Amino acid sequence: MISLEQIRLLEQKVTSAVELIRVLKEENATLRRGLDSAQRRMKELETLVEGFKTDQREIESVIVRTLASLDDLEASASAAAPAARQMPAAKHEQPARQAEPSAARPAAPGGAEAKGRSGSELDIF
Repeated sequence: MISLEQIRLLEQKVTSAVELIRVLKEENATLRRGLDSAQRRMKELETLVEGFKTDQREIESVIVRTLASLDDLEASASAAAPAARQMPAAKHEQPARQAEPSAARPAAPGGAEAKGRSGSELDIF
């Protein structure tokens, strides 16, 4: 026959099993929420990565087009340089400035006008 003590021991084991099942269900629910949150975040990051990849492809495309434009510009400048050298020299020369007579220009005090001036500097004052 089953004793009262065996029944109490069985009740205690069933109660602890029920409690363990409750705790495990809560833990499972918590883990599932964490997993769902991590999966949502992963999808957001994948979307960001795809956006970055698209931007990177666009940047590379713009750089390649810009480099091609620079190559074209360099090629056209190279082609124009020999043509410019073949043009008569008279077309590239600046008209000569007529020198003012020295009597019409007032001399700087102490001969400062002649000192420190190279041929390319202008006498403004």
